[in-house]
Amino acid sequence: MFRHLPVILGVVAIVVLTAFEADITGRFQGSDVTEEQFADLLKKVPMDIGDWHGTDRPVADEVKETAGARGYVSRRYDNAITGESVTVWLIVGHSRNVMRHTPDICYPSSGFKKRAPENARVPFEFENQPEADFFTNTFVKEDASGRTIERVFWAWYKPNDEGTVRWQAPKNVRLTIGNVRSLYKLYFSSNLQEYGESADESSCMKFAEVFLPVVDKALSTASLKSPPAAEPADDSSAA
Repeated sequence: MFRHLPVILGVVAIVVLTAFEADITGRFQGSDVTEEQFADLLKKVPMDIGDWHGTDRPVADEVKETAGARGYVSRRYDNAITGESVTVWLIVGHSRNVMRHTPDICYPSSGFKKRAPENARVPFEFENQPEADFFTNTFVKEDASGRTIERVFWAWYKPNDEGTVRWQAPKNVRLTIGNVRSLYKLYFSSNLQEYGESADESSCMKFAEVFLPVVDKALSTASLKSPPAAEPADDSSAA
């Protein structure tokens, strides 16, 4: 009995590691929804939302390729009443690309410096909306034109069988989300109105309250399984 113990333990270890690897890579996910179908849902994100009016921003091919964006929304929303502006960067693509290139990496490469050494995790709690978690940090840049301080929020959404939208900001994105074929990433960014402005006082937070219900509805049909085929029309009464 005991002489076979190493073999038994080896088999158990292989099974456990295979199950773990399958969960991380999504090997047995069984998704038959294409990246193009997930990207197509972004067309449902409206240009105007309440007092906020959007303007599309051009995106260089190099930026799309680096981000792994198979579909994207790059847009600035301006509030017609308050004059506040928020920039949105919403993309979808394979998780191996989308989970990378976060603001704490991209912004310093553009001349910005992080104001806080660690990113904070902030819950977005709005009435009649599921709680969403976002990372946030502020970035400062000083040049000949003056000083710019920008706050950025970011999170990911992995489509699921239920089609429910839950934005996540996990400490370890790869372990939590895995290597899935389609993953959404959402940024909100805006300039600080005051130097000591908190995350809760940010224009991004005000905009997110009206934007998230709309974008969540647009993406709620993004499930891992294709919808059932439509029933054929009943033409029994045709002449």
